[in-house]
Amino acid sequence: MKHRKTVALLMAMLLLVGLVAGCANSGGATEDTTATTKTTESPASTTEVTTTEPVTYGGREFTITSKTYFPATNEDGSYVSAKDEEWAELYMDLEDRLDIKIVYVELPEGDVLEQLTTASMSGTKLADLIYARQTTYWPAAKVNAILAVDGEELTKAGLNASDESRWYVPAIEQTKLFDHYWGLQVASRYVAVPSGYFVTFNKELVASAGDYDLYQLTRDKKWTWDVYRDIALKVTKDTDGDGQNDVWGTGATAWGNEAISNGVQFIGQNAQGKWVCTINTPEGIRALQFLYDMNYGDGTRYDESSKVCRQAFADGKVAFNWAQMGHINGPEQIIYNSSHDYGIVPMPLGPDATEYVSMHDNNDTLVIQSTVDDLEALVGIANEWALIVNDTESYLEVLDDGRCRTEEDKEMMINYILPNFKLNYAKMDNEIWDAVDEGIISGVSYEGMTPTAALEAFEPVVNAALDAFFGQN
Repeated sequence: MKHRKTVALLMAMLLLVGLVAGCANSGGATEDTTATTKTTESPASTTEVTTTEPVTYGGREFTITSKTYFPATNEDGSYVSAKDEEWAELYMDLEDRLDIKIVYVELPEGDVLEQLTTASMSGTKLADLIYARQTTYWPAAKVNAILAVDGEELTKAGLNASDESRWYVPAIEQTKLFDHYWGLQVASRYVAVPSGYFVTFNKELVASAGDYDLYQLTRDKKWTWDVYRDIALKVTKDTDGDGQNDVWGTGATAWGNEAISNGVQFIGQNAQGKWVCTINTPEGIRALQFLYDMNYGDGTRYDESSKVCRQAFADGKVAFNWAQMGHINGPEQIIYNSSHDYGIVPMPLGPDATEYVSMHDNNDTLVIQSTVDDLEALVGIANEWALIVNDTESYLEVLDDGRCRTEEDKEMMINYILPNFKLNYAKMDNEIWDAVDEGIISGVSYEGMTPTAALEAFEPVVNAALDAFFGQN
């Protein structure tokens, strides 16, 4: 009897040991899962349970050459707003998690293109992300000083420039040249979304010209150059009898980008793929005629600097003022502080256009040097950083800060302006832009040249500059 009890006790103990061992192999471990472990349950089972250490970068500095991507601070070091403080806290959390430091680096004074070119030849790294516009990054791309953001090297390192959760893709799409994309951009509640030019208008002055609902005209695609000119002519007047106009139809202009609202570009590729001046077409001639009429022929433009014109608009003395997002980006901007309840509409449609366009001659982005020797680290950090400063849902929150006075203004931004951002390719490099801007645009807008005369004088200059840039025969 005593022997049976002993055997029974031994069997019970063996069963208990087996049960405990089975639980231990069932995935219920409570140890630190940051270590890599391998567990084999039996010769017939080879399932591996693998966990990895969190990725960190050993205190690496992540450097950016623009304050646009940093929370704003006052002189005493305090944050300008609660939003900036919130942003700073997100940066600090990221720094702790990745063991990095996000640092603003100010480039030396001087030409950024020259600095990129020199750095490329010497193998020097200036910063991780370098703020540049197309007149810098396209020439830099030509001499292999920067990397294509959709190229093999950055793609292999883990960059996906078409990932909308991390990058503001409409701006990236406008960096394309030489069959690649060259810059990155972000947009969120912290970094204002870029835009091309649009029209801010004085509601009282427009109403004084007649029964014009510019919002509904836009929806109906009846907001056209003819309507614009009609209103500008009616509101331009001398109100005090001194022989000088003191109310104007047009204030600051869009520096020739207005022409693109007729569905044309100043330069482009012909059927053979050669880059040439493309504005010399019937549609282009009509576009240049609009520049002549609006800026010179009609006599409705306030002939002062853009800053003075913007102030005049804010003071209620100008009906139409052309602007882009930077001109209404908070209380530091003149237009934002207008004394009247201004409205916002897109560029009006030209006679040959079918869709609204928000054109700009600058596309500021962030570029990556070809001299960076730790691309996987740079891209790994950038991918995490971008989740803070880019948000396809919250980036429209900036429209609620007072820059859009009404829901209709927000509608215009969301439906007709922001999605239609396009770059004026004429500003490809400084020589090409000078030929277009100082030649064709200034000729018709400010010097009174007819479109035909301006093209006869400057089309050969534009084509010569294009031949030089692309090495064309």
